[in-house]
Amino acid sequence: MRIGIDIDDTICRTTEKVNEYMSLYAKDENIDPLMIMNYEDVKDMFFEAYLENIYTSVVVKRNAKEVLRRLRKKGNKLFIITARNNRMCSKITDIESLTRKWLSDNEIEVDGIFIDCYGERRADVCREQKIDVMIDDDPYNYKMISSNKCKCLLFDDRERFNLRDDYVTNWLEVEDYIEKLRREG
Repeated sequence: MRIGIDIDDTICRTTEKVNEYMSLYAKDENIDPLMIMNYEDVKDMFFEAYLENIYTSVVVKRNAKEVLRRLRKKGNKLFIITARNNRMCSKITDIESLTRKWLSDNEIEVDGIFIDCYGERRADVCREQKIDVMIDDDPYNYKMISSNKCKCLLFDDRERFNLRDDYVTNWLEVEDYIEKLRREG
C-alpha cells in the first residue's frame, strides 16, 4: 500500500511548538501574541526568526514513530506530502533536506518527500503517486483529496471535528484503519 502522510500536526506537534515560540517572540517584541498571526508583516518577521527552530525542534506525536515503522516493515511505502516550502523563511534554503534530517534524527524512514503541496496540489500528488490513503490533519486537504477519489484519513488528536469513519484521533487508530483497508484489499 502507498501511504501519503502530512508531517505538521500529523506526525509531529507543530502547532504546539509555534505557540511556544509565539509566546517568546511576543515577550521579546513586547507585543500581544494575537498580533503575530493577525498582521502579515509581523507574521513574516516571526517566521523569519523562528521557523527553522520550529521545524528542527518539533516533537513526534505519541506512537507515530512506532506505527510508521511497523507499517513500513509490512511492505507499505510511506511518502511525506507537506505544504512546507522554501518561501516562508530566507534562512531555510532547502526545506526538503531540513525535513529529511528531522525525520532521520527521529528515526522515521520514508520512501519520498513532496514539498509545497497544499489543497489541489496535494490531491494531484496523491493521484500522480498512486497514493492509496493519505493521512492529513487539514479539513481542506481532506476535502480536496477525497473529492479526487483518493482515500483520506482526517487525523485530529485535538478532537475538533465530528466523528466519521475516516476520522482518527491517534496513530494506533491509523494503524487499525490501514490494516482494515489491507484486509479488504
